[in-house]
Amino acid sequence: MKYKLILLIILIISCRNNDDNIYSENILKREEIESNDSLEYSQYIDCNTLIRGKIDDDNDTDFYQINPTNGFVMDFTMSFYNLDANIHMDIISSDNDTIFSIHSKDISNYNGLMEFKDILLNDDVYYFKLNADKECKYNLKFIFNDDYLPSNEIEPNNKINEANIIHYPNEMVYGYFIKYYFNVDEYIKPYIKKSGLIDIDFYEIKNDTDINTSINIKLEYSKDIDMILFDENYNYLKQGINQLNTSFEANKKYYIALICYGYEYITDRYVLHYEFN
Repeated sequence: MKYKLILLIILIISCRNNDDNIYSENILKREEIESNDSLEYSQYIDCNTLIRGKIDDDNDTDFYQINPTNGFVMDFTMSFYNLDANIHMDIISSDNDTIFSIHSKDISNYNGLMEFKDILLNDDVYYFKLNADKECKYNLKFIFNDDYLPSNEIEPNNKINEANIIHYPNEMVYGYFIKYYFNVDEYIKPYIKKSGLIDIDFYEIKNDTDINTSINIKLEYSKDIDMILFDENYNYLKQGINQLNTSFEANKKYYIALICYGYEYITDRYVLHYEFN
C-alpha cells in the first residue's frame, strides 16, 4: 500500500465556530495566490503556515500542495465563515489517487471548524482540493511536529487486501469512521446492508505460534458496529456487534472487517484489540 495516511490520537470536527486557536501560535500567515485551480497550479504550503483564502462560487476550486518529511505528523485546521456552504475537501496523492474525502454535510456535529490532529504522512507530495457550493472565506493552518504514536489506523484500509496489521494481542489500535465514497470489496459485499454505509475498516491478525487457541476481538466505540471475520482465503467465518469470540488456529491468518452504518457520522475515535480467552 504505497500511499498511507495514519490518523493518530485525535480527529475532531468541532461544534464551535471559534477561530481563536487559529491565530494563537507563532506561524507564518499567507494569502491564497490565484490562480490555484488545478493540481498543476496548486499553491505550495510550508510547515507552520496559515493560509487565508476564499471560494468565490460553486465553480471555484482551490488546490494546495504539501511535501512533508517522512515520520513527521501534521496538525491541520480548516475554519469556514459561511455555515450555509457545503464544504468538500479531498486529500490526493502524487499519483492523483484520492486518499479520503470529507463533506461537511455528512458530519453530524459540524459547525464551521474542522481539526485533524496528529496525521502521519509518508515522505511524498500531497494535494488538498477544496471547493464549496456557495461563496465562502476560509483559513487553513498546517503545523508539523515529530511526536506521534505508532499503533493507529492507516488509510486507506477499506478493502481486504489493504488491511492494517494488528501485530500482537492487546495491541490497541485507534481509528475513525469517516464517510468514504468507494467501491465495496467483492468479498464483503454479500454480507453488508444495501444502504446507509459510512465506512469499512479492515484489519489483519495472525497466530504465529504452533498452538491452537481462542481469542476475543473487542471494539470500543460510542455506537454499535458490525464486525465480520474472514479466514486467510477471504472466506466468511462469523459476525457480531462490537465483539467476536473465535478460534485462533496455529499459523493461520484472519481478517476483521468493521462496518459503520448511518447517514451522518460522528467523530469519536474507536479502539480495537484482541485478547486470549
